[in-house]
Amino acid sequence: MTERQDLRGGVNIIRRHGGAVHRPTSPATPAIHRLLHHLHDHGFHAAPRPLGLTADGDERLTFLEGDVPDTLTPDLRTPALLTSTATLLRRLHDAGVTFRPRPDDSWLFPPRQPAEVMCHGDAAPYNCVVEDGVAIGFIDFDAAHPGPRVWDVAYTVYRFAPLQAPDNPESFGTPQDQALRAAAFCRAYGPEVGEEVIDVVPARLKALIDFMRDQAAQGNEAFRQHIREGHIDAYEADIRYVRAHRDTLRAAFRSGDHAD
Repeated sequence: MTERQDLRGGVNIIRRHGGAVHRPTSPATPAIHRLLHHLHDHGFHAAPRPLGLTADGDERLTFLEGDVPDTLTPDLRTPALLTSTATLLRRLHDAGVTFRPRPDDSWLFPPRQPAEVMCHGDAAPYNCVVEDGVAIGFIDFDAAHPGPRVWDVAYTVYRFAPLQAPDNPESFGTPQDQALRAAAFCRAYGPEVGEEVIDVVPARLKALIDFMRDQAAQGNEAFRQHIREGHIDAYEADIRYVRAHRDTLRAAFRSGDHAD
């Protein structure tokens, strides 16, 4: 008997059918499928592999075994998860360096210059597959797009350090704690990204806010609901928080201290 399970995502309802996942398609699906095939062909197997389309027009992707946390619960706030996520993101970026977008490719987020890599676009805990406390895969490439390494790292650091104000329910740690975790993430990622990531985080969140408002204005009910739930208010508060603690957050990149 085929196993079927509904997996509700942040925007779409996703269904598991045994070893495959069925998801709604979008105008970006053809480009994303080419990207996913490219990643697998270049040794990055920590992402779903496209299996074509269903008779109903949904996309079919391989299912990645493991846990996908909604948030970083206390047992997941470890150096092992933090650094394994950083190295996994680095591997994804490196595997996508030779991917060549086509002029007619449609991406959910607009390409951003310099287009150094293929950004995941939403590499957060809720899109990270975890096994034994270590990140082993990324799912949901709907937001993938060409862009700079630091642009993608900034959002992931925002989610995993996390660089969030105390009123954000997903926040934990003092600014000093968060700074050390952000620096540890970037050290694990590699020398291409350093303390400048702190200044990119507000810009990355502002781009997300603009995107959400645009989607809501076009009638996207999922994003309208997110706005009603206060997501934009939280992002704006986090922007103010990161800017207010900029010096503390950047200083950790120059200290000899490390996150525990």
